[in-house]
Amino acid sequence: MEVRGHIELRTTFTDDTASCTVNIRYFVANTPSAYNILLGRPALNRTRALASTRHMKMKLASLQGFVITIKSDQKAAKKCYENNLKTKRGVCTVTNQPPRGGYLSRDHPGRST
Repeated sequence: MEVRGHIELRTTFTDDTASCTVNIRYFVANTPSAYNILLGRPALNRTRALASTRHMKMKLASLQGFVITIKSDQKAAKKCYENNLKTKRGVCTVTNQPPRGGYLSRDHPGRST
């Protein structure tokens, strides 16, 4: 992934009942992606957020002490995921079979070719 630079932006998280605004540094990358942004550990730590990929939600506290719940749209996420799969060019196959020539002994100690 080629990183082109970074930008720090004031970002507001809201669920229409409460909000939290923090400065977050975003890295700009020149790569095809199904996502607009990726929030990393520094951003999650700064907001003291808890993210659940299983529930597709993120919870964090507002400055007033209210809990903000950010929900994702499951239909939009599924469509985004399917579109991302369509644009993949390379295919990688994982197998448990050893290569045809066998293992090289330097790669796997104790095994011979």
